[in-house]
Amino acid sequence: MSRTSRGMVWSFVERFSSQGISFIVGIIIARLVAPEMYGLIALITVFISFAQVFIDSGFGSALIQRQNRTEVDYNTVFIFNMVISITLYIVFFFAAPLISAFYEEPRLTLLTRFVALNFVISSLCIVQRTRLNIALDFKTQAKATVIATIISGIAGIVLAYDGFEVWALVAQQLVFQSINAVLLIRFSHWLPKFQFSWVSFKSMFSFGSKLLINSLITNLYINIANLVIGKHYSPTTLAFYNRGFTLSQLPSVNIEAVLQRIIYPITCEVQDAHERLIQTYKKYLHLSHFIILPILTLLCVLSAPLISVLLTDKWLPAAEYVSLFCVNFMVYAWTDQTGSVTNAVGRSDLNLKGTFIKRPIAFAALFVALGISVRAVCYATIFASLFELLVNMYFTKKAVQITFLDQIKSQWDVLVVNILTGLIVYLVSLLFEIAILRLSVGVVIGFVAYICLTLLFRLEERKLLIELYYKISKR
Repeated sequence: MSRTSRGMVWSFVERFSSQGISFIVGIIIARLVAPEMYGLIALITVFISFAQVFIDSGFGSALIQRQNRTEVDYNTVFIFNMVISITLYIVFFFAAPLISAFYEEPRLTLLTRFVALNFVISSLCIVQRTRLNIALDFKTQAKATVIATIISGIAGIVLAYDGFEVWALVAQQLVFQSINAVLLIRFSHWLPKFQFSWVSFKSMFSFGSKLLINSLITNLYINIANLVIGKHYSPTTLAFYNRGFTLSQLPSVNIEAVLQRIIYPITCEVQDAHERLIQTYKKYLHLSHFIILPILTLLCVLSAPLISVLLTDKWLPAAEYVSLFCVNFMVYAWTDQTGSVTNAVGRSDLNLKGTFIKRPIAFAALFVALGISVRAVCYATIFASLFELLVNMYFTKKAVQITFLDQIKSQWDVLVVNILTGLIVYLVSLLFEIAILRLSVGVVIGFVAYICLTLLFRLEERKLLIELYYKISKR
């Protein structure tokens, strides 16, 4: 097995073994904890996630993109991460009462001070994780992540069962970050030294700063809806909205993150070979769509029975948001990989220019929608995502000379197959009223329909399916 194949296999193992465990743990805790408690965490996350962007500041991507890395580079990034994380914690410690007063929710002061500890803990292993990503060593990361997920999951379930409610969610986060950091430090065999180079810092900052600004604007756009919904509606409404966002985000963002850990280093390696770069981009984008879109399609069509079966009917209002956000995240892989290939050739400036074009439009749509309803916010998000994709495709064309038509032609077959699969599952699901039957029959029909349509339309990935079939049959 090649280095790339091993990396992809272990990247999937690391991501989805931990995500699978987290998903099961999340279901158990959601049955024990009221939606309002999740809403309280979501209120804090608005500020926490925005501040978290500063800790890495694009330096992780800058290290990967850099061709001749040195120990001084790694130590410079580590020291920067630590200084920023400690500074942010101090700011949040003293700002916690202001956050509490803004939402008129006294419980948020102490909650914020504990949740913000994740800043310092997570910063301890950013460089170690980056080094492992560069080496495509996801086996080591898998061990650390799975162990941390299991232990933190047990802690969260026990505390939720004992009635600790929101503190069970906080403890789960802190335990995971702590154990994961310790294990990554132990397994990576890399310890920082007190070496800081301004030359190294400035060099990487020139690349990473553009990613930082891009991430800050994107993060602000994502969280402004949570901020307004949490302020003007209720923590429970925010919990339903946030649950819909999280569930629909789960397959798209996680699978794409797995693939990007492989794709980005590979595209950086072939950045000077134009044809290979284009073929790599189209090949992995098609593979991403082949894996991600059918999951989102089934989740979109079967959101109500899924919520009812897994989380109980108390979470049923979240089903509509799940379906709408699934449509939104169907373009995520495409958008993400257009930005990735542009960064790989060192043109992070183009992605930043694109941000200044697409975000004002997205903010305008969002602010109009916030004055209408939470449902309107979802539709505004879908519109903004489609517009973002078009802008990214334009700058990808400028960066690597691949036309709009060529990008679309390379993906049309997998898009059509997923539309037809969704239509078939939707029609079949109308025949059943019982949630568990709608869900189970829908999943089976969807799987069979997708395989048949893949073979019928002769998708490139059919070769993988046929090879997998022969391997299983031989056993």
